[in-house]
Amino acid sequence: MVALAIALLGTALVIGFALLSERKVRFRSGETERVSPVLKPADLSDRSFFLAGDNYLLHLDSRQSSLSWKIGRLAGGQLKVSFFAYPGKEAEVPPMRFVVSMSGGRGRKKTLIHDTPRKRSLGIVESHYSIELSMPAGGEIKFAVMPEAGGDWPAIDAGMTVPSIETTSTAPRPSNLLIISIDTLRSDFLGVYRTLSGHPPDRSLSPELDRFAENAVVFRNARTVQAATWPALASLNLSRYPNEHGVTQNRMYLEMAIDSLATLMRGRGYATLALAANAYALNIPGFEEKKQFFKADARLLDFAGGKIAESSPAPFFHWYHLWGCHNNYAPPEWVMKEIEREKPGYSYRLYNTNGMMLGKLPCGPEDIAAVRRLYGGTLYYVDSLLKKFFDDIKRRGLWDETLIIVTADHGEELYDHHKFFYHSPSLYDSALRVPLLIKFPRQKGRRVVEENVSLLDILPTIHHYYAGPPASGRFSGISLLELLNGRRGPFRERVLYAEADDSKIAAAVKGQYKLIYNPSGKMSYTSLGLPFPFETMEFYDLRWDPGETRNLAGRDHPVLRQLLSEADRFLHVAATQKREETKGKIELSEKQKKSADDILRSLGYIR
Repeated sequence: MVALAIALLGTALVIGFALLSERKVRFRSGETERVSPVLKPADLSDRSFFLAGDNYLLHLDSRQSSLSWKIGRLAGGQLKVSFFAYPGKEAEVPPMRFVVSMSGGRGRKKTLIHDTPRKRSLGIVESHYSIELSMPAGGEIKFAVMPEAGGDWPAIDAGMTVPSIETTSTAPRPSNLLIISIDTLRSDFLGVYRTLSGHPPDRSLSPELDRFAENAVVFRNARTVQAATWPALASLNLSRYPNEHGVTQNRMYLEMAIDSLATLMRGRGYATLALAANAYALNIPGFEEKKQFFKADARLLDFAGGKIAESSPAPFFHWYHLWGCHNNYAPPEWVMKEIEREKPGYSYRLYNTNGMMLGKLPCGPEDIAAVRRLYGGTLYYVDSLLKKFFDDIKRRGLWDETLIIVTADHGEELYDHHKFFYHSPSLYDSALRVPLLIKFPRQKGRRVVEENVSLLDILPTIHHYYAGPPASGRFSGISLLELLNGRRGPFRERVLYAEADDSKIAAAVKGQYKLIYNPSGKMSYTSLGLPFPFETMEFYDLRWDPGETRNLAGRDHPVLRQLLSEADRFLHVAATQKREETKGKIELSEKQKKSADDILRSLGYIR
């Protein structure tokens, strides 16, 4: 009887723990009921924009000389807008008028601004306006620029900021949104991921992100779409595969006006800001302000804190892409001395991984281990910066009112396959698996998710949370709120893809199985010109072979047959893709493109 009682008690405990682990945590999309105190035009997808300084500006020229904004609800407050033109330092300012007029009910019209902007410092025409107004629902504001009567359009860039109305609304403000992507960060270096995999580290290199994960959703099997920064970040922001948005490799500029995270949030009245260490010229639409901090994560986060302090009254959507763990893995000396403090006689030393790959420098087991420790040091350093930044958000009382996502563009090969330190063109999980941590506003406790998810799922999740469920088929990803609220079937049955070599080689993942498919036998090469070969078919069972070392493609397996069919279809669609035409356009100057080329060349992406 005692033995039976113990057995029954043990069974009850097992069932109890199972119920606790399977308990559904409801993540409702309650933000749809909150109204921002700032109004902005929601639909600007047919407009052309250009980047000037840190501002994206609506183009004003002979083709699009005006913008009409119909206000859907009663609005009273401050109308704010700025006008810019760039005639050059020595050029005369052509006579131009900037006119803003308002029309309401019963045909009433009123001119709010009628100004002839003048040249300011550095040869820039710059005027800022703030006008008190009260508009009925259905009223319209028209913004127009025009040359003086009888004059021709000048051959200069002219534009205006996205206009906004700061209202006197007292309704609860919507939660802020903050996305932090860390360049080249593998998930298996984070303490929380190592612990969840059953291999807790003696000392975590990510103590702050581990603390963050205590009250967040931890996605253990998140992947990127390509192990290259520009395609991956474009897909994160657009929820489209690279062959769909056209950025299939670094140095390909996104110029189509496509719905993005930023256009969604800007249309809901949010202040939209992008701060980038890499891929500054990627050109994601919807951000009203953008600033570059190349290899300067500390300055980037310090600047970010100041922008957050300035954000009131508008809720903010900020995206920061940190330099993070990008090679050549050069953390500050104090970081490595802190990590290696128990190692007698340690002296700070960096490694030339290019020379090691080319056979010009020693590359033995000790050297490889030292490089991996340096890579870990870059994580430790960026984690220390995030602690300071997160503490600042908490001091401002914004922590519980901000949805925060931490992820990466891709991972990194650290001599895992083909004696390679770097990421592109790898399709192995060392380069594709990324951390994905989501802290919802006011979330308490951790939720761990095992299903396969993608960077593509971030935009539909944000749409679901802030604006309601997106229409079926609108995005290539799926809202993660569906998964968090118990709808696991679509995620367990889906096939996720990644690609390399301009969409000519694909990886396809379903459940624990993964296929790498190279139907033409194409040879891939690294940025150093070294071969990075893929077999025609590579099939792995990731549960038993997470390092992807045992190719099972020679066996007959039903999932292999399915993935072959799906990967073949994916590559065929990519080869014949006709991207949708849009009226709008995001423009970069030749100077901005040259600057981007210089950065890519310094990183070894181009020669």
